[in-house]
Amino acid sequence: MVGSGSAGGDLRTPQFNGSNYDFWSVKMETILIAYDLWDAVEIGIQPQPIIEQEAGSEGTGDEESEADQIPVEAPTISREDKIKNAKALSLIQGALTDELFPRIRNEKTAKGAWEILKREFRGDKKVGAVKLQAIRADFEYLRMNDVESLDDYLACFFEIVNNLKSLGEDVTEKRIVQKLLMSLSRRYKSIVSIIEETRDLDTIRVEEILASVKVYDKREDLHDERDKLAGTEKAFSSLRVGNDQASGANKSSQGKQNKKWQGQNKKGSNWFKVEILTTIMALEGIGTAASVHKTSKGVVVKVV
Repeated sequence: MVGSGSAGGDLRTPQFNGSNYDFWSVKMETILIAYDLWDAVEIGIQPQPIIEQEAGSEGTGDEESEADQIPVEAPTISREDKIKNAKALSLIQGALTDELFPRIRNEKTAKGAWEILKREFRGDKKVGAVKLQAIRADFEYLRMNDVESLDDYLACFFEIVNNLKSLGEDVTEKRIVQKLLMSLSRRYKSIVSIIEETRDLDTIRVEEILASVKVYDKREDLHDERDKLAGTEKAFSSLRVGNDQASGANKSSQGKQNKKWQGQNKKGSNWFKVEILTTIMALEGIGTAASVHKTSKGVVVKVV
């Protein structure tokens, strides 16, 4: 960290590890401006020769005076510029990881170090143009799908917008508003129609669109939760009714089966007794067969 009285305290430079160069460069530019050091990076330190008028010249005209002016000393860099360059270079060096620092280790100026990083991680104009075309295509075909959350889509949307701006694309507020309204999913059809019919799309700000859409999204989430709760309660109610009906049917069926089996058991028990009696009579020589008759007093066995 480097202290700065004008900045009102210390600022910590963001660490750059080779990824998200555009984000890092924007943050570093803001810090360098806060320290009044951005000129040392953008323009660089410029040695200024000391110009004096040649002795004996009376300065008869602009052209004559310019011709007579000659540098009398070697170009020098002021002490103030040297300090600003050293501070800016120190901030850039401190913002790099140990793996990236060797790339600018031998560079003595902040402008030179900045240009090295810019060429390597952003590329030259041709590379930048190719990247810009690809991001433009992503922006044009960007659509929110039905299962995507609003927060996730907005994060993706504004990441593409920021990438366009970082590559020099002029993305106007009107263009962002139109694209955002057109690309939202069917869930937000109602709020989009209301905004388009009641607001001036040429003057409305993106922040106003986001506020309206987010409030609508929260209300829809509440409605969805209530619908889910009502559906759950209805399902449990149907389950209880079904269980009660099944329980009653089972009891009725079991009662009928019990009566049936009781009758069968009773009849089977009587016939079993008759068979035993017939067998005993045959063994004793009383008879060879027996007939069974059912009366009000019970079962009567007649020996034949």
